[in-house]
Amino acid sequence: MRLREAVGRRYRGLRSAPGFRVTILESLTMNTVFVRRRPMVTSVVTAVASALLAVGLVTSPLAAQQTGAAASLTPFAGYVISGNWYDGPIGTSLKNTNGPVIGAQGSFPLSKGLSLTGSLAYSSGDLRIGLPLIGGVNVGSTKTWMYDAGIELGGLAARPEGIAPFATAGIGGMTNDISASVFDVRATNVAYTLGVGVDVGFTPGMALRLQAKDWIGRFNSEDAIGFRAEGNLAHNFALTAGLKFTF
Repeated sequence: MRLREAVGRRYRGLRSAPGFRVTILESLTMNTVFVRRRPMVTSVVTAVASALLAVGLVTSPLAAQQTGAAASLTPFAGYVISGNWYDGPIGTSLKNTNGPVIGAQGSFPLSKGLSLTGSLAYSSGDLRIGLPLIGGVNVGSTKTWMYDAGIELGGLAARPEGIAPFATAGIGGMTNDISASVFDVRATNVAYTLGVGVDVGFTPGMALRLQAKDWIGRFNSEDAIGFRAEGNLAHNFALTAGLKFTF
């Protein structure tokens, strides 16, 4: 508690300073031990996702009978391109490095061409401080969970084969576990998702799904280190391919 109060007093006076964002970068390279805090937005994200899932479970069987569509599951893998959490002066920045991503997406039909979706993905990489000229330096490791629930338009929801584009929009969250020699923290933030892609149906029960999905969120410094430092609204683009199994 004393450590948290000391850190809070140190940075509260710097919130209005022009170089405040730089202190976030500096704090990660100092011998400072930060205390893990319980995510405050997790309950909100869970409530939204649970409500959407409940609607899907109630309406999906009826919609399937009326439209002939069926539920599906799509395990996928790909690559995520991460945006900067913070940008400092003279080209400095703080971000999670780009890296591979794996996950799965479930879909429940609501009507013809309209489905409720939910997805869970995992990615790991490095915590990187960007520096001019030399490019940057890795100061820790990150493990990121991404999850959302939303609506999908199009796709092969109402027909078994062929080529069908689709678009998705949803809300969820991103949880970052950050580890280094001098700190071990977790931060969870709300994320909004937008995606486009195409289904290529091979058989009535299987299709290739290609998708580009943007996870839009702002790093939650208050969860991680106990005080709020406004960062970028970062775009994290996940480019994935998977096999869609229809049941």
